[in-house]
Amino acid sequence: MNHLSNTEIALRLARAIKAWRISPQGAAISQVELARNSGIGLTPLKRFEKTGAITLRNLVAILRALNLLDGLDTLIPTPDAPGPLALLAAEKQRSQRKRAPRRGKASAPPDRAHG
Repeated sequence: MNHLSNTEIALRLARAIKAWRISPQGAAISQVELARNSGIGLTPLKRFEKTGAITLRNLVAILRALNLLDGLDTLIPTPDAPGPLALLAAEKQRSQRKRAPRRGKASAPPDRAHG
């Protein structure tokens, strides 16, 4: 997704939401029904589905009306969760074998002079 422009990403999102809206396995509702259920106007909804342009509040209203709000919880990780670099470092550390301490040649205890 990083190679796409913001406009392209917004349009992909709009197309995915439209596909969910019209799909019999999704919401299976019309634009008029979604506009009414979400509380946004029909014109902003049509514009969103065509261009991807929408306000954040209207997007949240659409997701709520389509029962898709739960997906927002996983959109942004919590800051206390380890990031990808920390996970990678931990994995590398686990995969490295720990070396046992080197053992020197066994030697006899030193002789003590009796005197």
